[in-house]
Amino acid sequence: MMAICGEASQLFRTVSMFDYGIDGEVEFRDNAGQPSGRKIYVQLTSGNSYLRTRRRDGREVFDVKNDRHLEYWISQPVDVYLVIRQTDERTGKETIRWMNVTRYLKGRKDNDKESRQIIFEGEDLTMKAVWMLRDEFFPPGSKKAPQ
Repeated sequence: MMAICGEASQLFRTVSMFDYGIDGEVEFRDNAGQPSGRKIYVQLTSGNSYLRTRRRDGREVFDVKNDRHLEYWISQPVDVYLVIRQTDERTGKETIRWMNVTRYLKGRKDNDKESRQIIFEGEDLTMKAVWMLRDEFFPPGSKKAPQ
């Protein structure tokens, strides 16, 4: 995460004070290249055991081990992104994907709100992906972040 954010010229900080479902934060630089105070939180996981493939539909599922994390993620002042690093057992290639878990949890239907399963639809975490998210806060050519 630190390397990818550095490559994208954004700031990544580990957050050891939380240790409760948030491992770090990404602070985005504004269009002048200055730290902006606009940020996201990240929950970092690493290993192939974090995702499983659901038999009935082949979708990838992240099982939240601690119920309290769900409410904690939703209650944060900024969005929380789930970041999963895995290694393909056949090729040895490492992938890192992420998704906005706050948006996912807030968008669940009422009959699914109690579930500890997150359907993981993560996209590749790359320098370009970080820049695309940053551009949501600071569209290119604008002077300041949208309200």
